[in-house]
Amino acid sequence: MINIYLRKFIITIVFSITMLGSGYAYSFSKAVPRADSTKTRSTKITDTRSNKPTYLKNGVKVNFTPFKPEKDKLLASSKVAGIPRATTLGEKVQNDKILTNVKVYPNPITEYLNMSYTVSKDVNVTIRIMDILGNQITTLFSERLDAGAHTSSFSISSKITSGFYFVRVSAGNEIITKRISVL
Repeated sequence: MINIYLRKFIITIVFSITMLGSGYAYSFSKAVPRADSTKTRSTKITDTRSNKPTYLKNGVKVNFTPFKPEKDKLLASSKVAGIPRATTLGEKVQNDKILTNVKVYPNPITEYLNMSYTVSKDVNVTIRIMDILGNQITTLFSERLDAGAHTSSFSISSKITSGFYFVRVSAGNEIITKRISVL
């Protein structure tokens, strides 16, 4: 019987302390006001100098002409938003890119790295493998190639360990980088 009363007494004390503690925390949060971050305050800055310029009293006046693109100038460029302009009267659109259509397959790579790319003119082509930090691991290919589509295959199983690398293809002053995973 004493155990039952003792249990009820302990539960009452614990419950009282819990309620008192939560009441104290509630009253403390009410007593300390917190800054409301949703309200914005505006402050007016005034010039209190005695010799301030007179033209600033009424504000600064600026003549602003809105931008209106001219239709003829917009369409005069060879590309609009990355799309080549349609040719008219036998006019040819020149592709300024030397190196295009670079593909690396299969990815992830196990033994052989296959590549296909297109060069638009005779140029020196260099293919390098770089690590994640940009350090050169190996040069796979460095020769002068004729214009056209090219396909290459390289054995990389003995040259690099497994991990993530970048294949950097450079032709002239253009560089295209592709990420590869080696298993």
